[in-house]
Amino acid sequence: MDLSGFSGLLKNFGVDLDAVQEAINNPETQEQIAACQQELTQNPGFSDMMGKLDGIAAQGGIMPDDIDGMIESLGGMGGISNMLGSMGSLFGAVTGGNDIDSTVSDYEPEAYDAGDRAFVTELKAWLKDTAADIPAENVSMLSVGYHLAKPDETVRGELYLGYNTAETDAENCSNGHADERWNIALWTDNRFRLLDEEPLTDWYESQGYDLQELDDENELRERICDLAVLAVRALHQEKFTEQHFGKKLPFIVAGCEYNEKTAVRAVKANGKELFDQAFFTFCGFEK
Repeated sequence: MDLSGFSGLLKNFGVDLDAVQEAINNPETQEQIAACQQELTQNPGFSDMMGKLDGIAAQGGIMPDDIDGMIESLGGMGGISNMLGSMGSLFGAVTGGNDIDSTVSDYEPEAYDAGDRAFVTELKAWLKDTAADIPAENVSMLSVGYHLAKPDETVRGELYLGYNTAETDAENCSNGHADERWNIALWTDNRFRLLDEEPLTDWYESQGYDLQELDDENELRERICDLAVLAVRALHQEKFTEQHFGKKLPFIVAGCEYNEKTAVRAVKANGKELFDQAFFTFCGFEK
């Protein structure tokens, strides 16, 4: 792997390239490094941002318009969130693995405007009402998922709440594979109820999204998941699960698949104490 294109950026983030050369040459990490590098370099604004950074260095200082220009080139704050997530994965692969605690501390989801804040409020109320309607007893885990469905050549966003019970959890663990307990495909009901289309449609319009002409589907999913983290945190601040289920329960917030960002969001939304090592391993963090 050639990191020459990233050397300046990596050094700015405190990465010693000589110290990580051995890790780079490790065959077991090559596939992960290549995938992370590809994800980062495919960001349409990344090359533009690198050019702007070189220009800032050449001019000897940052000018008032420089920050606005870089934000715009990366597709706004949502694009920056995506890029930082890719950088974190790349740095983690290069240095032999991310540290969950430091990665979580670097991640802070934010509602950027009135449209974001209105959606978080709507989502929090819906999660509370929907979770209260779960018919099963002994609920042990909850999940908030979002994906883009494409029926009849149209695109529709679907946000859903799922849950697992203690009984299903025990069955999944009994096969000796503890990571199966976190696989929502094996949960009691991983799509218990969908959020109505109206709140999502209102948010899309407030943010300028046209689902039929999306430039970056991943950027949309990332933003939805970030706002879901804020809604879950608000529920925990009110001690909703303790009051309704008798104890604090974890919410997993995920897009199409589990990855390190899934674990980071889970810890940020719920606290680390609700998850075991099997969950972090399942999401790609090394022991």
